[in-house]
Amino acid sequence: MNNNSNEHSGFSVRLKTYNEVHRCFLTVGSIYPEDLFSFLLNKCRLKEEPLTFGALCVLKHLLPRSSEAWHNKRPLLLDAVKSLLDEQSLGIQKALSELIVVMASHCYLVGPTAELFVEYLVRHCASSEHDRIDLKSSQVKVRSVCPAELRAICEKGLLLLTITIPEMEHVLWPFLLKMIIPRAYTGAVAMVCRCIAELCRHRSSYNNGIFDDCKDCTNVPNPEELFARFVVLLHNPLAREHQATQILTVLCYLAPLFPRNINLFWQDEIPKMKAYVSDPEDLKLDPSYQETWDDMIINFLAESLDVIQDTNWVISLGNAFTKQYALYMPDDEHSALLHRCLGILLQKVNDRAYVRGKIDWMYKQANITIPTNRLGLAKAMGLVAASHLDTVLDKLKNILDNVGQSIFQRFLAIFSESYRREEPDDVHAALALMYGYAARYAPSMVIEARIDALVGTNMLSRFLHVRHPMAKQAVINAIDLLGRAVINAAENGAPFPLKRRDQLLDYILTLMGRDETDDFADSSLELLRTQALALNACTTLVLVEPKLTIETRNHVMKATLGFFALPNDPIDVMNPVIDNLITLLCAILITSGEDGRSRAEQLLHILRQIDQYVSSNVDYHRRRGCLAVYEMLVKFRMLCVSGYCALGCRGSCTHSKQIDRLHGNFSNLPSAFVSPSREALSLGDRVIMYLPRCADTDSEVRKFSAQILDQLFSISLSLPKPLGSSVGGDIELCYGALSSLEDVIAILRSDSSIDPSEVFNRIVASVCILLTKDELVDTLHGCMPGICARIKQSAEGAILAVIEFVMKRGAELSETNISRTAQSLLSAAGLVPEKQLRLEVLGAISSLSENTNAKVVFNEVLTAAARDIVTKDISRLRGGWPMQDAFHAFSQHIVLSVPFLEHLISVLNRTHVTKSDPGKGENSNLISETQLADEILQAAIFALTAFFRGGGKVGKKAVEQRYSSVLAALVLQFGKCHGLASTGQHEPLRSLLTAFQAFCECVGDLEMGKILARGSEQNEKEKWINLIGDLAGCISMKRPKEVQNICKIFTKSLNLQENFQREAAAAALSEFVRYSSGFSSILEEMVEVLCRHVSDESPMVRCLCLRGLVKIPSVHIYQYTTQVLGVILALLDDLDESVQLTAVSCLLMILETSPNDAVEPILLNLSVRLRNLQGFAWLSGI
Repeated sequence: MNNNSNEHSGFSVRLKTYNEVHRCFLTVGSIYPEDLFSFLLNKCRLKEEPLTFGALCVLKHLLPRSSEAWHNKRPLLLDAVKSLLDEQSLGIQKALSELIVVMASHCYLVGPTAELFVEYLVRHCASSEHDRIDLKSSQVKVRSVCPAELRAICEKGLLLLTITIPEMEHVLWPFLLKMIIPRAYTGAVAMVCRCIAELCRHRSSYNNGIFDDCKDCTNVPNPEELFARFVVLLHNPLAREHQATQILTVLCYLAPLFPRNINLFWQDEIPKMKAYVSDPEDLKLDPSYQETWDDMIINFLAESLDVIQDTNWVISLGNAFTKQYALYMPDDEHSALLHRCLGILLQKVNDRAYVRGKIDWMYKQANITIPTNRLGLAKAMGLVAASHLDTVLDKLKNILDNVGQSIFQRFLAIFSESYRREEPDDVHAALALMYGYAARYAPSMVIEARIDALVGTNMLSRFLHVRHPMAKQAVINAIDLLGRAVINAAENGAPFPLKRRDQLLDYILTLMGRDETDDFADSSLELLRTQALALNACTTLVLVEPKLTIETRNHVMKATLGFFALPNDPIDVMNPVIDNLITLLCAILITSGEDGRSRAEQLLHILRQIDQYVSSNVDYHRRRGCLAVYEMLVKFRMLCVSGYCALGCRGSCTHSKQIDRLHGNFSNLPSAFVSPSREALSLGDRVIMYLPRCADTDSEVRKFSAQILDQLFSISLSLPKPLGSSVGGDIELCYGALSSLEDVIAILRSDSSIDPSEVFNRIVASVCILLTKDELVDTLHGCMPGICARIKQSAEGAILAVIEFVMKRGAELSETNISRTAQSLLSAAGLVPEKQLRLEVLGAISSLSENTNAKVVFNEVLTAAARDIVTKDISRLRGGWPMQDAFHAFSQHIVLSVPFLEHLISVLNRTHVTKSDPGKGENSNLISETQLADEILQAAIFALTAFFRGGGKVGKKAVEQRYSSVLAALVLQFGKCHGLASTGQHEPLRSLLTAFQAFCECVGDLEMGKILARGSEQNEKEKWINLIGDLAGCISMKRPKEVQNICKIFTKSLNLQENFQREAAAAALSEFVRYSSGFSSILEEMVEVLCRHVSDESPMVRCLCLRGLVKIPSVHIYQYTTQVLGVILALLDDLDESVQLTAVSCLLMILETSPNDAVEPILLNLSVRLRNLQGFAWLSGI
C-alpha cells in the first residue's frame, strides 16, 4: 500500500513539473517566439536524446498556440523533423509521432514531405506482435516508452489523420495503397486497410471519381497485386485489429478497381466470410477453424476467378502471386496459403506451358523441409492436377527420378545457385503428399489408370524408408488421399476397385510402428500422432472396394486393437487415436458380411475382441472399450433399420450407395435376408458382459453400458420375427421394459448424483423382462466372467443380476440349464479372490437351489467337490476350499439346510463300493464314472462334516430333525469304509470317523464320541461290528425315542446289495432289538427281517441275524421261540463253521428260556443235527 502510494505521489509531482515547464515555455514564447523557435530547433539538431526529446515535447505543446507566430518557419520545422526520422530512440520516436499528428492538424504536411511522414507512422504501426502490451495496465511515462505503446500511438495518429483532417485526404489517397505490398509494412495492413476504408467511404459520398486518382499516380500497385496480397493476408482470422475483416471491407470498397462483374459477387460473398470471423472467441472453440477458413479463402478466390472470366487478368494475377513469394518466409503459414492460391489459379488456366512454368517456380520457392509449407505445396499441386493431371504427374516423376541422383550430380549441384539441402525424408514426404492430393483433386473419370499405375508399380514402396515422424505422417496422409480419391470417384458414378489395397494397408501398419532407431525429440508424442493418422487412413482403405478378406481384417485388428491399452496422457493426443480406432472398427463392421447373419457374426467377432478392455481393471480402458461397443452398436442398428445410413445420415446419401456397392443391392430381397436373426446376436452372451458394468465405479462406464444394453434390445426388437412366430402379449411387456431402460439412461445423462445401486436394480429388472428364455439361459451359463470381474462393484452387480434372474424366472429353467448354471457359479466361486465375493456367489448358488431344482444343484456341488478332491490338495488351497464354504452356506440356509442334508444322506445310501483304488489323476476328465462315484461319496462325507461343524443353529436343528437318517447313513458307511481299509485304503474311514465325531459334537452326544475314539480304526471285522453294537446301545440309552425310526431304516437296509452295508445294518439291528420292547409292531418286522436274512450270502450277516433273534426282549421271546428255534435248527447245517458255531451258541441261549412245548417238536431234528456236528472239535468243548 505504501509503495503504491509513494509511486502515485511521485507520478503526480512529475506531471505537475512537466505541465509547469510547458507553461514557462508558453510564457517565454509569447514574448520571444522567434528566439524560442530557434532555440528548440537547435536542440533538435544536436540529436542528444534528452534535449531532443524535450524539444519535441515543447514543440508539440506550443505549435497549436504559436502557429501564427511560427507560420513562416514551417520549412525549417519540416527539415528539422525530417532529420529525426531515422532516430532509434523509442522516446524520440514517440514524441516525433505525436508532433507529426499535431503538424498535420495545422496543415504543415503537404506534398512529398507529407507522404514521408505518413510512411513513418505506417512503419511504426507495423512493429512486431510480441512487442505489444496491454495499454490499460501500462502507466504514462515521460521518458520510458515500450514498442507496443509507440505502435498504439502511431495507429491512433494515422487514424486521426484519416478521419479528422480533411486536408490529409489528398495526401493519404492513394498513397496508402502503396503501403499494402511492401513486406516491411505487413504488420500495419489491418490499420492501413481501416484507413483506406474510411477514405473510400468519405470520398465516395461527394466524389464519384475516387478511383481515377489511382490511374494518375505512379508506383501505386495494380489491382492484381493488391488482390493477391489481400487474399494471402486473409490467412489468419485471429490477427490483431480484426485484420481479416478489415481486408474484406477494403475489397468491397475497392471492387471498382477490378473487372466489373466481380462487384455483385463480392457483395454477396464477403458478408458471409466476415460473419464467420466476427467472433474470435467463438471461432477458437472449433479446433479446425483454420483449415475451414483457408478452404473458404480458396473457394472465394476460385469463384472470383470464375466470375471474372478474363484470361489476361487471371494470367496477370498469377504473375502477381509469383512475385509475392519474396514477401513471406518459408516457415510463415502465409507462404503455404500462397502455394494454394497459385494452385487454384493455375487450375483455371488453359496454357499448359504457363502452368508448367509456374509449378516449376512453385516447387523451387517451396521449402519442403517445413511441414506446413510442404503441405501447402502438395495441396497446390493437387489443385493444379484437377485440370492438368498429366503435367503435374510429369513434374512429380521428374522430382522422384532426381531423388536418387548420383554422388557426382549432388556434388555439382552444390555449386548451383538453386541448390538447397533437402533430406530424402523431406523429398519423399513432399512427393507422397503431392501424389495424394493430385489423386484427391483430379477428375474422377481419369484417375483410375493413374492410381493403378502408382500402386501397381510399387512406387509407394519407395516412401516406406522414411524415418522422421513428420515424413511418415505425410506418406500416411498420401495413402489416405488415394483411398479418398477412389471413394470420391465412386460417389461421382465412376467406381473402381483399388488394386493392392491390402498391400497399402500393410504399408500403413508398417509406417505407424515404432522404429527402434528413432532418436527424435518427443518421439512418443509424434508416434501417437502418426498412429492417429494411420488409423484414419486404414478406415479410408477399409471403405473402398474390394471388401476386406477375413485374413486382412484379422491382421488389421491385431495391429490396432492394442491402442485401447495405451496410457491416457496426453489426453489431447490420445483422444484422436481412440476416436480413429473406434471409427476404423465401425468401418470394418459396416463393410463386412453378405447378409444379416454374416454382419452379426462380424459384430460379435469384433465385440469379443474388445471384451478384454471392457473388463479391464483400468478405468480408461473400460471407458474406451464401452464407448467403442456403443458406437459399433449404433452403426449396426442403422444397418438394420431402413432410412438410416450406417455412418449416421438420414434418408438417401452417398454412403448408403457406397455400402450397396460393397454388399450388393438388397432392396428387392425379403428383410429376413438383409437383417440378422435375433439368435445371431447372442444376446445372452453380450448381456452378461455389459450388465455388470452398469454397477461400475466409473460413471462414464455405467452410462455407456446402459446405453449398450438399450441398443442391443432395441436392435433385437426391431428385427423381423421368424416365420411361424406370433406376437403375443409379452411384446407389450418387452416394450414397456425397454422404455423403462431408456428412462434410466435419460436419468444417467442428466443427473450423475443418483444412487448407482437404484439405477442398477432398475436396469436388471428391465433386462430380466427383455431376455427370451434361451437368452436367459445363455446369460446364466456365461455368468462366470462377469462374477470374476476385476472391479468389485461389477462382480457384485453380476451376482445380483444372477440372483434376480433366478428369482424371477428360475421356473423356466430345465434340469440341464440348472446344471450348467450351477457349474458356472461354482467355477466363479473358485476363482474370485475375495472371501466376501465368494460368499455372495454362494448366495447366488443358494438362490438357484431355492428357486429351481435343488437336487440338481446339490449334485453339481458334490460333483465339483469330488473333482477337487481328485485333482487338488484341498487342505492347502489359498483362501480355503470353496466347496467347504458352499457346504457351510447350505447348512446355514433356513430353507435349504434340511433338503441338502437329506440329499447327502441319499448320496451316502446309494453309492456303491468299488474294488479298485481310484488314484489321484491330473485331469478330472480322465476319471471314470465309477471312480467319480466314489469321490462323490467322499465329497458327501466332507459335506456332512462341514454341515455338522459349520451349520450353526440352523444346521443343528436340521440334524436333530433328521437324526435317525443321519445316524443310519453314517453307521452303514462303517461297513463300506472298513472294507476299503482292509484293502489298504484308509482315507475314507478316517473321513467317515471325522464326520461321525462332528455329528456327535453337533448333537451333543459325548458318550458316543468316546466310543468312536476307543475303537474307531480297528479293522478286524468283529471289532468294528462290536463298535456298531456299542453305538447302538449308547443311542438306545441316550435317545430311546429315536430307536424306532432307526430300526425302520436298518430293517430296510438289510436289503442293500453290498455285503458290508448289510453287515453294518445287521450289527445295528442285532443290538437295537433288545431295546425294542416298547415297539411291538416294529419288533415283529425286525424279527421277520432277521429271520429272512439268516439265509444271506454273507456269513457275518447270518451270524448277526441269529444273535439278534436271541436278543429279543424276554417279554416277547416266548412269542417268537418256535420261529427262532426253527431258524437255529436250519443254520446248524450251514456250510460256514462260524455260522454253525453261532447257531449252537444261540441254541444254548434260547433253550434256557424256551418252554418245553416249543422244544419238544424239534427235539428229534435237533438231535440228528447235533450228532452230525460231533466230529467238530469245537462242539466237544460246548
